[in-house]
Amino acid sequence: MKISGLKEYVYHELKKKLMEGHIKQGERIWEEQIAEELGVSRTPVREAINRLIAEGFVQNEPRKGIFAAEISKEDLIKMLDIRIVLEALSVDICCRKITEDEISELQKIYEEYTEKLTKKDFAKASQLDSRIHKFIAKVSENLKLMEYINDIQDFFTYTRTASVLWDERKIKRSLEDHKELVEAISEKNGEKAKLHIEKDIYAMKELLMG
Repeated sequence: MKISGLKEYVYHELKKKLMEGHIKQGERIWEEQIAEELGVSRTPVREAINRLIAEGFVQNEPRKGIFAAEISKEDLIKMLDIRIVLEALSVDICCRKITEDEISELQKIYEEYTEKLTKKDFAKASQLDSRIHKFIAKVSENLKLMEYINDIQDFFTYTRTASVLWDERKIKRSLEDHKELVEAISEKNGEKAKLHIEKDIYAMKELLMG
């Protein structure tokens, strides 16, 4: 594997461990352990850690070590205010550009999300929820907008399982909100889709606030 490819591999594998909850918030990260698990030297692991520090997923605490970042509910709630603005724009553009094939792909992701959330597989459901929003941004074909939304979505995937306390009412509401959103996009109704994506994000704010 080329050096550039190795760096990307180690970065994505370490980030995946964070996203999927294999490394918990506040847990110490050991370079040696990660290098051994991935079968690489410590150098690409160190570079991946530095990149994740810059992105805010990892923290370097002097004289203590490297730790998975702990992101507060307050910071997440502030990010939601940004999400509302960015994703309302994203879904509006999406409704003007989306093709029938892309609608089918979006519906498939939504069906997977419904299955996982119904089965209370909250970690997988969180990843699929993020995929829905990233897919909408991708269809918009605005690279800078997609970059911003992807970065924020990664933070929510990283923190959501630990931050959200689910119950039957919240599960039902989330399923309904996403169903309405996907239906609006399938109808290519931008105004309706904006209302539903805002509703979905406000519901997440309520989940975080308990």
